[in-house]
Amino acid sequence: MLMGKYLSLSDKSGHKMKANSADTDTRIREKGYRLTPQRALILRLLEDAEDHLTIDQLLELVHQHFPSINQSTVYRTIDLLTELGLVKESFIPGQPSTYEARTETTHHHLICKACGSVLHIDEPLQKELFLALQQHYHYMNIEMNITSTGYCQPCWQKNHSSQVLQEE
Repeated sequence: MLMGKYLSLSDKSGHKMKANSADTDTRIREKGYRLTPQRALILRLLEDAEDHLTIDQLLELVHQHFPSINQSTVYRTIDLLTELGLVKESFIPGQPSTYEARTETTHHHLICKACGSVLHIDEPLQKELFLALQQHYHYMNIEMNITSTGYCQPCWQKNHSSQVLQEE
């Protein structure tokens, strides 16, 4: 049931969950879909997540709220929300795809080759590259998905002091 600008959901424990439906519902309806409770739940879980989630992690969280939602529903929902631009899929080499709610700001990933830690490179560091791509190549509405790899300082110090890290 719509309540103000939020879609109110209750999970199996009665815990109230809210997914901002003012913008989301409009974007989904413009494409001929509706904001179902499953879609609202998945968006809310991605918005609340502190990190990117794999499908398996997302499914585990979904089941904590609605155990009857099956894996194929989660896959179809993620595919739709990604297509609608509400969710961003990230590809990190050697790992399953991860998902996050798309926000106004973008970020890219810096991944340690040794320990796998992931740092987010925030928008100010990307702005120069973005502007250069627009000016030099005359492209507009550019979406960038950049993953950089290297060695974090602790891994570099740990392994470089005894030997040079071997490239994979």
